[in-house]
Amino acid sequence: MTDAWLNEFGAGLNIAVDVPTAVVGNGLGNSVGGSVVAAGNSQVGESGHFNGLGPINVAVDVPTLVAANGVGNSIGGNALAFGGQNVGDHGVHTATPFGGVNVAVDTPTLVAGNGAFNSIGGNVEASGVQHVADHAVHHI
Repeated sequence: MTDAWLNEFGAGLNIAVDVPTAVVGNGLGNSVGGSVVAAGNSQVGESGHFNGLGPINVAVDVPTLVAANGVGNSIGGNALAFGGQNVGDHGVHTATPFGGVNVAVDTPTLVAGNGAFNSIGGNVEASGVQHVADHAVHHI
């Protein structure tokens, strides 16, 4: 998202909110025959943008997975909560010493197989990957 009035001053504003959530197989005696995945991927920033003040980039990526909690639940595959973000400027050239503001929040959360007699037949993983910074920024 870029506000037109900010472009008049040479600044960009980018905001992304990515919140995948999965709540699966909670209760008694549930069975899921395959994998359960909550995946988020945000790419926020400007590439090759010339400006005077630097952009503001904000991203929030919150994959959450709650699966097979209770009694006697079964998941036949993997349970994964994965968040991935690229937040920042790539190849940005500015005419002043002002840089960009980059903010990212990435909180993959996984709650699986809690209770009694639950079974998960694959991997259980909660992982977050972030790249937050300015890449190849040149101030003139």
